[in-house]
Amino acid sequence: MSSEPAVFPPRPFARAGRRLLLAVRCGLFRPRCRICGRDLVAEDETVLCRDCLAGIAPAADDRCFVCGRFLSAGQAVCGPCLLSPPPFERHRSYAAYEGTLRQAIILYKFGEVEPLKHILAGLYQETLARELPGAYDAVVPVPADRRRRHGFQPVQACGRVLARRLGIPLRDGLLVKKRSTPPQVGLTRAQRRVNLEGAFALAPGARAGGLRLLLLDDVTTTGATLRRCAAALRRGGARVTALTLAQTRL
Repeated sequence: MSSEPAVFPPRPFARAGRRLLLAVRCGLFRPRCRICGRDLVAEDETVLCRDCLAGIAPAADDRCFVCGRFLSAGQAVCGPCLLSPPPFERHRSYAAYEGTLRQAIILYKFGEVEPLKHILAGLYQETLARELPGAYDAVVPVPADRRRRHGFQPVQACGRVLARRLGIPLRDGLLVKKRSTPPQVGLTRAQRRVNLEGAFALAPGARAGGLRLLLLDDVTTTGATLRRCAAALRRGGARVTALTLAQTRL
């Protein structure tokens, strides 16, 4: 009989392990940019690649000094703000709701890619430093609809990061949405106002007197939601500045 040890074929799990190791070495499991799909290879790249981040730039358009609406060159304040000043002192968004910024917001809001909150909170912070400098007492996110209160709440998640960076509290429960409302998408300006009539209020027993509040939302179109929320806070005695990531061009 031979004294040589028996040679057995590799076990299936050993072959699978080698294939996995080879795949890792070949980079098949590298994280990829959630917008363009490019491999994220730099240490400072998370969720989005450098090229996609570079595609998110602040708006350079002329805008209404009060509400931030995009205007024709040379205008300082829009007609609606002259005729009916909003209940907030000023509003600014980072840029128009288009291009890579729009893709990132949709990915975060509807794809629930939560790590994007750190990138988007940086855009809020940059807008504050550039356009709305000053001291604020708290960040107040626009309340989520009742149908989404127990799920992922994108504005609240971003607001929590922003508040921590600014060193002020997040007053998530200061403002409440009293009833569910149909989505604003597709409604006219007048329909949007009616849709949100009486929808927002200060929480029972909440106090806002004398506070300078930063009202936070992700995207604004006609400004109806911001106006309703700001009006409720102002009735409670607060001074309100509104801040969003993006604004649609009307």
